[in-house]
Amino acid sequence: MMRYHPLSTGFKIYQLIKSNFIFMLLLFVIQRDSESWYFVYGRYAFLVFVFLRLLYIVASWFVEKYEWKDRTFHIHKGLLVKRTSTIPFSRIQNVTRKTTLFHKIVGLTSLTFETAMDGEDDSIHFDVLSKKHADFLIDLVQPSQQQARTLKLENVESIHEIHVSDYADEESENNHDENVQGSIENEKQDFLEKRRHVHFTPEKMDLWKASFTSLSFLAIIPIIFAALDTLRPFLPDTDQLEGVLQVLLASKWLFVIILIFAIIIAVTFGVARTFIRYGRYEISSDTRYIYIDRGVLDESYFAIEKKKIQGLEIKQTMMKRIFGLAEVKLISSANPNKGDESINVNSLYPFLPLQKAYELIEELLPIYQVKTRKLQRLPRKSLWVKLLKPSWLWLLVTIGLFYFKPELFGLEQIWWILSVVFLCVIVLQRFLDYHHTRYAVNETQVQWWHGGLTSRMFITKRRHLIEMSYSQSKLQSLFQVASITTMNRSTPTHIETIDDIPLPFAQAFEKWYLERWEDVDLVGEHNSNPTVPK
Repeated sequence: MMRYHPLSTGFKIYQLIKSNFIFMLLLFVIQRDSESWYFVYGRYAFLVFVFLRLLYIVASWFVEKYEWKDRTFHIHKGLLVKRTSTIPFSRIQNVTRKTTLFHKIVGLTSLTFETAMDGEDDSIHFDVLSKKHADFLIDLVQPSQQQARTLKLENVESIHEIHVSDYADEESENNHDENVQGSIENEKQDFLEKRRHVHFTPEKMDLWKASFTSLSFLAIIPIIFAALDTLRPFLPDTDQLEGVLQVLLASKWLFVIILIFAIIIAVTFGVARTFIRYGRYEISSDTRYIYIDRGVLDESYFAIEKKKIQGLEIKQTMMKRIFGLAEVKLISSANPNKGDESINVNSLYPFLPLQKAYELIEELLPIYQVKTRKLQRLPRKSLWVKLLKPSWLWLLVTIGLFYFKPELFGLEQIWWILSVVFLCVIVLQRFLDYHHTRYAVNETQVQWWHGGLTSRMFITKRRHLIEMSYSQSKLQSLFQVASITTMNRSTPTHIETIDDIPLPFAQAFEKWYLERWEDVDLVGEHNSNPTVPK
């Protein structure tokens, strides 16, 4: 039975202050002189809430404990109502280790084990712990990493020499030369299998591309507006600000200089933000796991077992398609972003060159075959189905424009022009969806590629599909096409739908899916007997 690190209370207090900073600023700084009853009683209520929360944080540290035995974590929580969560090591899907600026200052880190379980206690989270203890817990769950983390490939020969000397006495006494040599060779083979191989680290040109394709420089705009809104009570009156704005607009040169200066600041902010987030990025793997290390100020480490990956998703936005980039996501049963939207740890580098993304998938997961040339395209009749399908969104927007009749650029009848432009965008989206949609199915794998202005490819194995169905609308029945929907186990459940596929293919796909038991039986037979090929 172990208690959590004592500084975990300090980290929770830091999070409490961080999450309630706006309320503190509003109640005790901006509206400190307000005598309105909701501000007066709000200050008392806030102080009571903070006091009770601090009391709970301190008291829970004495009560909440954890332990492990028989390859199982036992988490004991609850201050008034006791509860114990039991999580076997085998249920752990992902390992996420994150070191924020707070952790760096105190020389500690945080660790999260995510599982495929549903409920409040579906993960094990350590807010604060020492780096040594984090390594120990990771090695406890992933024992194959203990040797690979501490040793390097160039030290293999010296390792052999050390073990030769260890075996020397036993060899002289028992004269088991062959056994000693066999033990050394086995250890060498184990080490080579367990060592991590680095597949990708971004270069400076990759980071510059990421800075512009991510449009991260635009992130400064909401920050500026939020700062202005917060500092509004301390700024001059509105009339004075309007006078300054009129002066700027009257001088074209001054306005241009300020505009250029603002663009430089925004671009610098975006580039710095990208270099800090992705400057130290590394994708590596061994025979069992895939690892993602990232971050300069806030560091994170993510590990997922290869056999627990349910599928792959390759996404391209319009900007990424222009620069020939793509993002590869790993679909798993656990949800590594739960409670932390600032980092998408189950994504490989979000700005991979498209060809590099294909190569990386084949290196990391050779069981997945990325086929781009053998994909089938939709027939011409599918395009007619997409174009003839009614757009309820366009109809609602047109009704709204007709009712309000907004004026723009001095035109009173611009509402119907906006309606036509919106209709053209919808038609373009549907044509691009038809153009991009491709599909392929082999003995054990299915691959979709579809989308309009943004495109997405999804690859999964037949044994990972937990459900499939195909359906037809009246319009699709007329043209003998259908929509196929597949489902993978994930958090949340990953659902893929590809529309307007030829009906014979949908029927053949259903038959193909019903033969899934062959893959499941083969995997089960492999797990029970490792000599059976997978």
